[in-house]
Amino acid sequence: MPNNHKENIDILLVEDDPGIGAFLQSAMDREPGYCLHWERTLRDAWKAYEKYQLQQGHCFALLLLDLGLPDGDGQSMIRRLRTQSGEQPLIVVISARGHEMDKVQALDEGADDYLTKPFTIGELFARLRAHLRKKPVGVLEDNPRCWVIGELEIDDPTHCVRKNGKVIDLTPKEYELLHLLAINQGRVLSYRVILTSIWGTHSTEQKHYVRLYIKRLREKIEDDPEAPEYLLTDKGFGYRLVDQ
Repeated sequence: MPNNHKENIDILLVEDDPGIGAFLQSAMDREPGYCLHWERTLRDAWKAYEKYQLQQGHCFALLLLDLGLPDGDGQSMIRRLRTQSGEQPLIVVISARGHEMDKVQALDEGADDYLTKPFTIGELFARLRAHLRKKPVGVLEDNPRCWVIGELEIDDPTHCVRKNGKVIDLTPKEYELLHLLAINQGRVLSYRVILTSIWGTHSTEQKHYVRLYIKRLREKIEDDPEAPEYLLTDKGFGYRLVDQ
């Protein structure tokens, strides 16, 4: 399925495995609307990134990044990009490292998503479409502190949440969690990030806090809490808020 953008989406792939790189290059070439630039090392990736930014006046829309590269760890590129000011690319990690801590570290550093190898090309394109079609921060232009996500309206000044125009009664902590997920719409937030942001650094091991409040939020905002459409789970890792 092609993406909905009229112009090509420029993507930088950083992958040292020639088989995977060639496979992704071929798949992107066949998929209308995508233009893949492939580099095999961190050094070459930085050169390509800076050259593209200089020539185009903006950064790549998206970075597909392996972690185990010949001249370093892809985590360093995430950290460096996320400390820069100005426009930022979406970052999707593609890695054979499947341990929870690897995912936690990459997402905490600023990656927007994490795909563990092997993955299907269908899943990759679905993730890319989901990230590329959402607004950068999911806000209304005339009110930068009001989010509209599907049938949900989140008004930050009043802490009022509505669904289909009907007010939903949330506790302060429930609102705080929903607000955190809203300003990171579409991005997976790890348990550690959620706990640190809402309960503080002393609570990073209390995953049951997050599960309990997610359960409460689902009961209030989902049509069917057992089959959520807004608050999705990344099993064993964390949660994301998505538009339907």
